[in-house]
Amino acid sequence: MLRRSLPLCKKKKRRRNVVLPLDLVIEILNRLPAKSVARFLLVSKSWGKIICSKSFIRSFPFQSLTQPLSLLIAFQYQGRHKSNLHCFFFSSSSSLSSSSISTSFLSRIGRPALSHYLSWYPIYYVNGLTNTGRIISNPCTGKSITLPRLVKTGKEQRLTRRFFGYDPVNDQYKLLCMSRGRNLGGQATTLPWYNDFHVFTLGAKPWRRIGCGIPHTPESNGLCIDGFVYYIAHTDRGMRLMRFSLNSEVFDIFASVSEELRPLVNQDNGSRFLINYHGKVATAVQPISTVALVELFVFEEGLHDFKEMTIRNLPRLNLRMKGIINRTGDIMFALKCDTADACAFRYDPKGGSFTKMEIEVDTSDMMVVSEFNLAPHYFVGYVESLRASQLSEKNSKYFS
Repeated sequence: MLRRSLPLCKKKKRRRNVVLPLDLVIEILNRLPAKSVARFLLVSKSWGKIICSKSFIRSFPFQSLTQPLSLLIAFQYQGRHKSNLHCFFFSSSSSLSSSSISTSFLSRIGRPALSHYLSWYPIYYVNGLTNTGRIISNPCTGKSITLPRLVKTGKEQRLTRRFFGYDPVNDQYKLLCMSRGRNLGGQATTLPWYNDFHVFTLGAKPWRRIGCGIPHTPESNGLCIDGFVYYIAHTDRGMRLMRFSLNSEVFDIFASVSEELRPLVNQDNGSRFLINYHGKVATAVQPISTVALVELFVFEEGLHDFKEMTIRNLPRLNLRMKGIINRTGDIMFALKCDTADACAFRYDPKGGSFTKMEIEVDTSDMMVVSEFNLAPHYFVGYVESLRASQLSEKNSKYFS
């Protein structure tokens, strides 16, 4: 640690500057919420340099990991004329173990929609940042950027899939984009596989094309765990769980999809949504839409998925599993349908019981910008981050 001092203020010319030791400044900043720290960027250039330094940014979110798990709620929708994207972020301010959960407003982000097919893109949350299509944002600070275009024609955007992840080894955020491009002769390809792969590293150069030796087509959302992005895909070897290393940028097959799960993947029953189950890739499936039960499948590396548990007597038929919400292993369920009501259920695997979680969210300001129903997205394990605290269209160096 450098033993230097930073000027705090200067009252009179004849008096000395009042200074604080650098160690003390860092200690003070580490004890504050990320949203407050972001405001201190305007105090001075010296303070801004500290807050935006790699060492400080790296240490800040990890400190929050020792605290109880928090819930991030994102209301995302298009405006009345479908020309703008609006997103309101809230975080839980009370324990997720209670039946009534209070929330606090984080930020509102408004951006041009950029595409008529924006609703096709899922919203991802990874290590303090969110991604939807070409938009990366920090819910805590309310800053966002629009990524450079990869494809130029609107028709090709329908055939594009994007996955968002964080590489802890190199401390980098990356987007993996795959699409059905054109073959070497310049003609549109008729192959069922996605054959055009690109990676974008935030804070680095533009999109880079990479190779993939496994022909496949993605069939699920992406899930990032410990520097790897996972997703279910149809391959030339059958249905598999693909794995992409954000560090080496290499594809491989992590596991196969069992015969029991395989016919369910093509159904709209939740199997296309992967979740983090105690550090393992899993998916929760409702085999029969009219029966209130969910089966949890967990993938085993080098093998295939196996049925971990069957959860019966769901309070509602349209519930989807979101993840583990506490250290005891309780599981959170939320409604699948589009609704402005922030409502969820907590399931206790040991007791086999459900508890309704009333989530208090003030949605009055949202209806000013949209007349449509609001679809809340829930992300368990939210931590505040200073990533992109000075994020802007012209300056994204704070990602590096």
